[in-house]
Amino acid sequence: MRSVAPIRSIVKPMARRTTTANAILGLLALRPSWPVYELTKQLRRNMRFFWPRAESRIYDEAKALVERGLATAETSVVGGRRRTTYAITDAGREAVRSWLGTAPGPTALACEPLLRVFLHDLGDRAQVDRALDQVEADARAILDVGRVVGSEYVAGTAPFQDQVHVRAFVFDFLTNHALMLRGWAERTRATLDRWPDLTPEERTAAARDTIAQTLQRYPAPPERRAGGPRTRA
Repeated sequence: MRSVAPIRSIVKPMARRTTTANAILGLLALRPSWPVYELTKQLRRNMRFFWPRAESRIYDEAKALVERGLATAETSVVGGRRRTTYAITDAGREAVRSWLGTAPGPTALACEPLLRVFLHDLGDRAQVDRALDQVEADARAILDVGRVVGSEYVAGTAPFQDQVHVRAFVFDFLTNHALMLRGWAERTRATLDRWPDLTPEERTAAARDTIAQTLQRYPAPPERRAGGPRTRA
């Protein structure tokens, strides 16, 4: 037996939405209706690699969107289980368009394994290896999902096949990010393996060579080489 509760939508005064709320609102704009478990599935499948906060806050954020009149929620009982389905409102669509018209926040990097490598001299090699193991695991997770999702888009069977023209950009970004993580972990581990055979002076010289070689990959524009702004690590 299936019973359906009335659709709820209460317009409240507008306040600044979180990026997570805008991410959920954007997903709602792509489909007529979304069971909450499907929203969670999509966030776990794609956005968790570049906006991990979304999945943990989806229920609270979705409810807040309903309270502000940007989405509706229809509750039904199917087979004795309660199910909530969300849909976007006209006000919600306008809110998405308005948000996309604003300047995005800067790209931020949060990487605890990198912080632990940065503090290597306070620990030991085993601790750094655990950090590198995590980076490699993160890279594998992205690539494992990418193989599945990418194959679906190539075959034309992906759930959001009609979005392939923009999903390809995300696929390219995440794949290259994962390959970067894996390559960096491999290079770092190889360098640490050589340290026991080097004197402190040789380690310093090798490190300076690594930095110099890396700088050659992105030289400053000619007009900035003489006296442009400098950054400090």
